[in-house]
Amino acid sequence: MPRALQTVTALSCFVVAAAAGMADARSKSIREVSPQAQMDFGMGGLGGGLNVGPFTMEGAPVGEGQAPAAIPVPASLKGDKIAAYRGGAVVIDPDSGMLVRTDGNGVAKAELKIAPGAAQLVVDSAHERAFVTDRASDRVVVVSLADGGLRQVDSFSTHAEPFGLALSPDGNTLLVTTIADHTLTAFDVATGMARWELELGPEPRGVAISPQGHEAMVTFLTTGAVARVDLSRAQPRMSFVSLDPGVRSNPDFGNPSAVVDPMSDEGKSFVRNAFAVSYVGHNIAVVPHQLSTPHLASGEFEAEASGYGGGNGFTPPITHRLAFLATPDAGEAGAVKTAMATTNLHQPRALAYDGRSDTLYVAGFGSDDVLAVANVSQASVHSTWQQRVADAGGGACGPEGLAVDPDDGHVLVYCGLSRRVVRLAGDPASPNPPTVVAHSGELATSRLSAEAQRGRELFRRGNAAEISSFGAMACASCHGEARADGLSWRLQGKNLQTPFLAGRIAGAHPFKWDGKDPDIQSSLTNTVQRLGGFGITKQQAAELAEFLESVEPPRTPTVDDPSAVARGKKLFESESTGCLTCHNGPLMTDQMQYDLDTDLPEVDTPSLVGLANSAPYYHDGSAATLEALLRGNASIHGMGQIAKLTDGQIGDLVQYLETL
Repeated sequence: MPRALQTVTALSCFVVAAAAGMADARSKSIREVSPQAQMDFGMGGLGGGLNVGPFTMEGAPVGEGQAPAAIPVPASLKGDKIAAYRGGAVVIDPDSGMLVRTDGNGVAKAELKIAPGAAQLVVDSAHERAFVTDRASDRVVVVSLADGGLRQVDSFSTHAEPFGLALSPDGNTLLVTTIADHTLTAFDVATGMARWELELGPEPRGVAISPQGHEAMVTFLTTGAVARVDLSRAQPRMSFVSLDPGVRSNPDFGNPSAVVDPMSDEGKSFVRNAFAVSYVGHNIAVVPHQLSTPHLASGEFEAEASGYGGGNGFTPPITHRLAFLATPDAGEAGAVKTAMATTNLHQPRALAYDGRSDTLYVAGFGSDDVLAVANVSQASVHSTWQQRVADAGGGACGPEGLAVDPDDGHVLVYCGLSRRVVRLAGDPASPNPPTVVAHSGELATSRLSAEAQRGRELFRRGNAAEISSFGAMACASCHGEARADGLSWRLQGKNLQTPFLAGRIAGAHPFKWDGKDPDIQSSLTNTVQRLGGFGITKQQAAELAEFLESVEPPRTPTVDDPSAVARGKKLFESESTGCLTCHNGPLMTDQMQYDLDTDLPEVDTPSLVGLANSAPYYHDGSAATLEALLRGNASIHGMGQIAKLTDGQIGDLVQYLETL
C-alpha cells in the first residue's frame, strides 16, 4: 500500500473512532457548551465532514432583531408523515400504506389502508379531516377524523405520482406536487377540482405555504434550487431561488491560491436531496438539504480509497445544511435574502416549527437524531439541544416525520424504519436534552422481508465507518429514494455518473459502468471500498441487495401524445436505428459491454428503466437530456444509427423513451 494511502487509512481509523466516542457523548457535550460557542465553533459527531457541529451559521443570519408575534403557525401549511391531533397523532406509513391514529401514549386507536408508497398528510383540525397523497394511485384521499376514527369520505384525482401537500391558511385550497408529471396543482378542497397548475422541474418533493398565504415554496431532489410561487394573483407566477454556492471549495489542499480550470467542475458544489421546506417567523423559509462536491480538488494527491469525488482524502464530499430564505412580506417588493448553516444531522429531512417559542425542530434521517434550533427567525438563531432517537429497544429510528403538539409543546417523531412514534418533552430554550415521554408500539407491519428491512436501514445509515471515510456518505447520499443525484463523480481519475437504482437491479447484472462486477453483492462491496469504508459483510451485502430488489421502478410521466409514442417505439425497434440491438429484454439491456472509444476500456449497456428520471446520460453524464443524447451533443458518439433522424423523429423517440 502506498505510504500516502496508509496515512489516509490510519487517519480515517482514528477519526471514525473519535467520532464514535463523540456520538456517545453528544448530549453531554451540548449541555456543557453555550449556544454562542456552539454556533461559533461547533461540536458533536462528524455528520458529513470534520469539525461540523450541530448548527453553525455560515455568515450573518437573515433573521430580525426581535421575536415574531407569538401566534400558532398551522402545521397544515406543509405536509409531513405525522401530525399532532387532539393529544395524539395521525401517521401515514409509506412502507405499509397504513394511516394510523394514536393517543398521547402512542397506542393505536384506528387505522385505514391507503396504499404502499403513500407520501404525506395534512390535518385540517377545524373540519376534523385529513388529506393524504396516494402516490401509487394518483389521488388525494380525504379522511374524516370525527368520532375518534379514520374514515375515507372522498378522494380526488391528481397528475401522476402525488407527493407533497400544503393547506392554505383559510383551509380552502390544497397544493399538491407530483413527481412523475412535475406539477404543482391547487385544488379547491370543497369540490376537489383543480383551480390552477404549474409545471415544475424534475424530482419535486415538498411544498409549504407562508403563514400569510401569499406565497409557496417547492423543493427538489436534483435541481439545486427551490421554486417560489407568488399566490397573490389569480394566475400564480413562479420563480426559482438557487441554493448552490456561488464559489468553489478550496481549489487545492495546502495551496488555497492554486488556479483551477474555469471550465472544469473541480471544487463546484451542488445542492441535492431537498425533501422538505417550512416557513417560520418573519416570513423566513427553511430548507434542509445536502451539499455534494463531486469533483474535489486533489492537487498532487489523490487517494483511490479516500471516497467519492477524488480529492485529497480530507475534504468531505458531502455536507449537510439548512438554507434560510428571507422573503418579502405580502405586497412588498424585494429580493430573497439567503443564509446557510451547516449541521451534523445526516440527511436532514423532516421539520416542525413551534411558533410560540420560535423553535424549529429538524430530524436527521441518516443519524437518528433531532436538533432544536432556538430563535430560528431571529438574528440570535442558535441550537440548544440535540437528541438521538431510537425505538424502545434502542434500535434504528430513521426519523421521517416531525410534529409539535400544540397543547403541551411535545415533539412527536415518526420513525420510518421501526414504524413507531416517539414523544419528546423538553425546553427548547435550554441546552438540557429532552426526555422521552412515550414510545408507541409498531403501528404497522412492513411489507418488506426482515432481510430487506435491515438492508433499508443500512442503505440510509450515516456516520458509518463501514460505509465511507469519516462516515461522511451513506448509500442514500447519492441515491435518494434509490434513485440518482444527477451528478457525475470523480472516481479514480474518471468522471462516472451516479447510476439509477430503482427498478434496475434484479436481472441487470453485471454492474458498474465497466461491467466488472458480476453481481449486485460484489458491486455493493466494491462501492463501499470506493467510498473509503472499512467494509461490509457478505450478509450485509445480501441484505442491501434484498432491499434494492424490492424497490419499485419509478413512475413514468403521463403520455401527452400517444401517436408520437407509437411512432417513437416503431423507430426504436427498427433496424434503421439499431436501438433494440443492445437495449432489449425486460430491463432494456443486453447485459453486454462495448468499446465505445471512451476513457473506459469497455462500457456496460445500461438499463433504460426509468429513463425519464435518470438524467444526465452516458457513463460520464455528458448528455444533459435525451434530446442531447439523440443529437450527439455529448462525449459519446456512434451509438446507434441516429445521425440522420429528423427533428420530428427525435421528438417521437424522446416521447417513447420517457415511457420506459
